[in-house]
Amino acid sequence: MSDHKAVYDDLDTTMIAFVGIVGTIITFFLVFAVAALDQSFEKSENVEKVILVPEQNADSILANQAAALTEYRWIDQDKNIVAIPIDQAMQIVVQEEQQKQEQAKTKKP
Repeated sequence: MSDHKAVYDDLDTTMIAFVGIVGTIITFFLVFAVAALDQSFEKSENVEKVILVPEQNADSILANQAAALTEYRWIDQDKNIVAIPIDQAMQIVVQEEQQKQEQAKTKKP
């Protein structure tokens, strides 16, 4: 039989198969490691943004809004714009509309 010696340009199929299998295993574990890391980051973000957020009491929010509607306060002091209580503002608007209607009645012949 002929004695076949390996030449430098022959393919080493066992090494190719070994590198392919090892590469596949490494890729498989890397994919799962990245997925686990992503899930870990997602859990920590969920805890930080959802669970640890200070709860605002709805009563305090409503109380702040009611106070804003019933107090005098500056909106823009440079432009002399103030906020007045809502009840007083409604009365002023009603009075102005009544005056407009009376003026419109007197102007008609």
